Amino acid sequence: MGGKRILSDQQLDEMAALRERGWSIDRIAEYFTAAGTPISASSINWQCMRVGADAPPRLRGKHTRPGAPYVRYGFTVRPWTDEDDALLVELEVAGKKMREICRRLGRANSSVRGRLLTLARRDARREEKAG
Repeated sequence: MGGKRILSDQQLDEMAALRERGWSIDRIAEYFTAAGTPISASSINWQCMRVGADAPPRLRGKHTRPGAPYVRYGFTVRPWTDEDDALLVELEVAGKKMREICRRLGRANSSVRGRLLTLARRDARREEKAG
């Protein structure tokens, strides 16, 4: 699953520390690229989500949720609804395989994995606020 890794474990740790210190996704990508490890901002964003590295609360953007399908890079994107999220979590908690979850939701593997990471980040933020 997945391709060749761009960042080593040590670099991933450094990336997470930089993000949690407040560096932007673009700045982190530029930092690693300048140091000889070319990486895109979107790859940095994905890795930060994957390892749970989040910006400090004072630097987080406002959460918005598109209400209707939109086009990104020539592809129509169907926004996640509350019902989609509930079904996703239900299937994941039930231990369903990713292939089945994707089929049931009619979404790509990367979309489902990304949404699970997003929901986990939101839960972590809620816990942070409550604690």
